[in-house]
Amino acid sequence: MNPLVSIITPAYNAGGYLDSFFLSVLEQDYDNYEMIIVNDGSTDDTENKILSYKKLFDRRGIRFVYLNQENGGQAKALNLAFPHIRGEYFIWPDSDDVLCPDNISAKVKFMTAHPDYALGISWAEYIDEAGNSLGLLKRVPDKNDNLFRDLLISKNVYFCPGIYIMKTSAFVESYPALAIDESRAGQNYQLLLPMAYGYQYGYIDKVLYKYVLHPSSHSNDGLQNENMQLRRFEEHERLLKRLIASICSEGDNAIYQKLVAVHFARLYLRIANQHCDVVKARDCFARLIRLKAASLKDCAYACATAMGLSLKK
Repeated sequence: MNPLVSIITPAYNAGGYLDSFFLSVLEQDYDNYEMIIVNDGSTDDTENKILSYKKLFDRRGIRFVYLNQENGGQAKALNLAFPHIRGEYFIWPDSDDVLCPDNISAKVKFMTAHPDYALGISWAEYIDEAGNSLGLLKRVPDKNDNLFRDLLISKNVYFCPGIYIMKTSAFVESYPALAIDESRAGQNYQLLLPMAYGYQYGYIDKVLYKYVLHPSSHSNDGLQNENMQLRRFEEHERLLKRLIASICSEGDNAIYQKLVAVHFARLYLRIANQHCDVVKARDCFARLIRLKAASLKDCAYACATAMGLSLKK
């Protein structure tokens, strides 16, 4: 059995990384795949680089689809790619990372051995640009594994997308219009949450992906601004609540809505403490009290903020 696997990848100003990425795709020990790449309005040489590799894929008889759009973010780029998927499965690695040679073959072997699974999850190695290992990224599930819950509160999960493989039919069942919310944040949550709630999934205990730390793409400049932090997380909270409402049963909806509300109230409280924002801290602590979820640690953060003290995380 040799099912077709679709690789869909958004690329924004990725010209400096595409050689490593495309070579890792071409060096796969599995040959029944197609490459769908979306140029998300790049202003560097991304387009020229993509087109130069298209020739190599064409010579190998590998279907290569190049799509182009004005800059709109990864979710919009994925939406442009979804209708072009022909594979029984698909993966969605980032354009600045690297696939291990057995990325596709090991995932296909796993999914074939577990035909009821809609999602497979492998490990990644975290490396710097020189290839030095910075550690492993792997989920170690609890005895009573609840990936859906952990995704909602970002606990023991990793969002380097190249570790996943998804059954296309399950994605189509979850998103019949072949489109996710085009929010600038949360595309991985949108793909993973329906699979974690309504389908079976499993773990591939092997490193199949290299997640590369690129200093230029991991700037924290904006994270020092309280309003920017809050806006980003508030948008994410709204997205998660919409997803819960659309995915969950009525009973589960209430449980998970509260879980997310408590999680983000605590997050906002800690951000307020970091910036000694007394008003915000007071509002967040009051919200936790209303949710009947205020802890002694939350009280400590609220009191410290009132006294002008910023606690260590």
